[in-house]
Amino acid sequence: MLILRLQYVAKKPYLLTKVLTMKLKFFIVLAVFCISTLPKLAHTNKTFINTEASPSDEDENEFDESLIKVRLRKLNSAIDIRYTPEVKKFLQTYVKSYRTTSEHLLGRATMYFPFFDQALNKYNLPVELKMISVIESSLNPNAISPAGAIGLWQFMPGTARDMGLNFNSVVDERRDPNKSAEAAARFLARLYDQFGDWGLALAAYNCGPNRVLNAIKSAGGEKDFWTIRKYLPRETQNYVPKFIAINYIFNYYTKHKLKPTFPELDLQITEISSLYSKVDLRALSNRLNVPYEVMKALNPMYRQGYIPASENAMNIILPLRSMNNFRNTQPALDKSSHPLNEMILTSNPSDDSEYVELVYTVSRGERLEDIAVNARVSNSLIKFWNGMSNNSIKEGQTLKLYAFKNQQVGLLTKQTVVQPLSEQFVQVKSMMEDGNFINTSLSNVSDDEEVVEYIMHRLGEKESIADVADQYNDVTIENIIDYNKITKDNLPMPGDLIRVKIKTKISK
Repeated sequence: MLILRLQYVAKKPYLLTKVLTMKLKFFIVLAVFCISTLPKLAHTNKTFINTEASPSDEDENEFDESLIKVRLRKLNSAIDIRYTPEVKKFLQTYVKSYRTTSEHLLGRATMYFPFFDQALNKYNLPVELKMISVIESSLNPNAISPAGAIGLWQFMPGTARDMGLNFNSVVDERRDPNKSAEAAARFLARLYDQFGDWGLALAAYNCGPNRVLNAIKSAGGEKDFWTIRKYLPRETQNYVPKFIAINYIFNYYTKHKLKPTFPELDLQITEISSLYSKVDLRALSNRLNVPYEVMKALNPMYRQGYIPASENAMNIILPLRSMNNFRNTQPALDKSSHPLNEMILTSNPSDDSEYVELVYTVSRGERLEDIAVNARVSNSLIKFWNGMSNNSIKEGQTLKLYAFKNQQVGLLTKQTVVQPLSEQFVQVKSMMEDGNFINTSLSNVSDDEEVVEYIMHRLGEKESIADVADQYNDVTIENIIDYNKITKDNLPMPGDLIRVKIKTKISK
């Protein structure tokens, strides 16, 4: 056939010229294409903190399905993960089309995932279920659906009341990051008990248990999401694929060079306390030197700018740096019978604490959980700050941490050195003199030298100060009271972190 065409062209010279010109253009375009793609074919040697011993170690700009499938298989998931066309579509959306949105979601998660992890762990549920909130609300506590669902977990009024959430013109606990997460955990536990499959539980969370039951009936009694999927509403059919895609993004975003857009540290490093009296949020923000915008962002459940008086404890979420000052103020607040704003506006506001960025070196046998407790932050935060997909760490690995300058936390343990990233923020010497950080690097001690260390002990539910003292050598009740400035009006509560000063003999 080719010979015949050439013979035909040879008989017509003008056609020969045209063909040769077309061929030349084709090869030029081909050459340009090959040259332009060379940089894409050559992988760089960038290494991330949480690397994998497989071809998936290398990050890529391209959408490499073979690598994605490998990573999905590595996810330790309670849900049956499959790579379907729908999963691919959502992944492409998050990785390519809406990269900026994905980066904002990743950053915003630092405000809420610590609460969600705590709630899910409390009910022994898979922590990956927190991805539901990303689907439901894009991590916006003020999100409202056309159907009337509200909050981070998008509770309808009936389900919210059933789960014990209160809402009115003053307070809406569907917007409370802590209480809504607990309610969601209880609801998910109920759905799993009903269906015995997490895929079906997720489907029921989206469309309701009755529609899932009807789909199971239509499928001849099959109780598997992928089997009954075609009998579910269109939105619910895509719910689990979207969940899988989001779970992938939050675990492997560094592989696609997504960079979280983190909020300010006051919104990330937080703690919960409680109040019983009426509290004006603006007045409290002045007292604690916390910007009012930050106070509102942390406490979206209070719709009128104040915490109402209640016989039941009302949550207040504050930057960790302000908690000591708040606890000193709290007894007077709860005893006050007059409006809080009149009292606290006459008080001298506390000095702002400065955040510092630190590098932490992991010791042998140390767990991420231990580091998180000592740093008074969650595992989630440390993983986000360091681009980690799991809790795995190893000796000698360095971790980026954030703390405030006056934080009374022993971040340093034996064989561990904390170094400031910038001398303009903090000096190691001054930290040591202030007693905030104790340097116990082995390079600085002689044989069998006694070194003073500070550790943080989380108070158990039925644990007293005396019980804590009994657990450590040469630690007395008086020591603990002194180191933590405990008074009869400021007694530690279960879950609080207590600073314990111990002596360790180090042998080199």
